[in-house]
Amino acid sequence: MKNKFSAGMILILIFLMISMCGCATNNPDSSNNTRPKVSLNERQKSILAENGLPTEYDELLPSQRSAIVAIEKMLCYLEEKYDTTFCYAGYVAASPLEKEHMIAFQKSGDTESDCFTITKDGDTYEDEYMNVAANAGFTSYLYENIKSFAPGAEFEIFAKITKTYFFEVPTSNSDFDGKVESSLMIFIDESTFKEENLKSFTEQFAEFMKEHKLFGIAQIILLKEGNLVNLTKYNFSPYLSEEHYISRETLYIKK
Repeated sequence: MKNKFSAGMILILIFLMISMCGCATNNPDSSNNTRPKVSLNERQKSILAENGLPTEYDELLPSQRSAIVAIEKMLCYLEEKYDTTFCYAGYVAASPLEKEHMIAFQKSGDTESDCFTITKDGDTYEDEYMNVAANAGFTSYLYENIKSFAPGAEFEIFAKITKTYFFEVPTSNSDFDGKVESSLMIFIDESTFKEENLKSFTEQFAEFMKEHKLFGIAQIILLKEGNLVNLTKYNFSPYLSEEHYISRETLYIKK
């Protein structure tokens, strides 16, 4: 459920992908004598070096050349569109099974939780950056409202926005209404919340989500005392096992 990309796995992915594709096209190019010299920038060289590949364009296999050029084009597209710096995290070439796409994250973001996909569709690009950029504000919006349903309760929210309908990060809570679809994990500490109140809380939360047209799926987990303090956005998955919670409800907020 988490949008988590392991840096190690991503590096292995591109290395294997580029190397395997390159092996299939590793033929001498007899027409190279008149080809203009291509110079890679420092970012491209750094990406290649991190994956154990040559940093000179002429030393790369044809598929590797195509990949490193495509990666730079996608990064430049993102930076021009959002006026901020992005970093590369993974790349997959086009195939019969999937479109060409790259994984990236904002330079100031988290390499594990803030990654998103940019996909090439014909001559255009589509990206999911808004899903990541709006996540903190959306989580805060939910937190403020949940406090009114469960005063005094201690809880954590881990949100993953799966779809957005805006082109810039919202500046007010009402901007999210009707424009976000998400997957939510809401953990509540047993010591601060009575189990018999869980049904009422769940109904209130569902009503709030429907009223504000915030569609998606939400899991509400009443954790056993002492577990909430250990939770982070990186490690909450093990706490979904029955040994850690008292009750667990799943809501589907549909259009």
